[in-house]
Amino acid sequence: MPSKRIAVVGAGGFAREVAWLISDIAHDQSRQKLAETMEVAGFLVSDPTKVSERDSDILGDFSWLEKNHVDGLAMGIGSPEVRLRLSQELKRRFPRIPWPALIHPSVKYHESCQFQEGVTIGAGTIATVNVKIEEFAMVNLSCTIAHEATIGAGTVVNPMAAISGGVTIGKGVLVGSHAAILQYISIGDHAVVGSGAMVIKDVAQHTTVMGVPARGVPRAPLKSANNLEPVPNLTLSPASRQVI
Repeated sequence: MPSKRIAVVGAGGFAREVAWLISDIAHDQSRQKLAETMEVAGFLVSDPTKVSERDSDILGDFSWLEKNHVDGLAMGIGSPEVRLRLSQELKRRFPRIPWPALIHPSVKYHESCQFQEGVTIGAGTIATVNVKIEEFAMVNLSCTIAHEATIGAGTVVNPMAAISGGVTIGKGVLVGSHAAILQYISIGDHAVVGSGAMVIKDVAQHTTVMGVPARGVPRAPLKSANNLEPVPNLTLSPASRQVI
């Protein structure tokens, strides 16, 4: 059975979780005796000199892709802002390499759901009907996403978050573990919803909210995802790992 080789961008803990997800998908494909399956080719980073003892062994930096073949790339970075910037940079440099949507076999969703390129959805998540998850967004373990909800590009939803029907989440948003976003709420671009927060009203862009009910303060605007200047330390060192 031929295998599609997928290289994971990043080398830290979250990248290893994405590699595990790929392995689970491959196992399910083999069980179903599909014509093709997938396998992890290895890990790639922006700067090998920044790899720490906590990181996995790597294939090399992104220039490795210029001389070696892979069938796809997977984002192993947990920061929304870095996911957005880095995905655009790599798509520009390597436009012919696809970014498959990686959906764990245990995920339940209706056929009306839309999952764009580079989307990652972890085990145990449920998306009901007409859910849209935009490019390079990541939904972690055991989340619930209700009818007509939209999750924007590059957004990261951490484990056991509950997103109610009709919710619109912008791009580059970070939703913490166990957060709850009530029906028809809108979350602005690059906002942060803290762990355990209950969001009962709209959240403006570049705002952090936390608590029950969620309250917050505005933050300084972050750099646009269209700014493709080099991003330092994209190897999932301790400073760049997910903290919420």
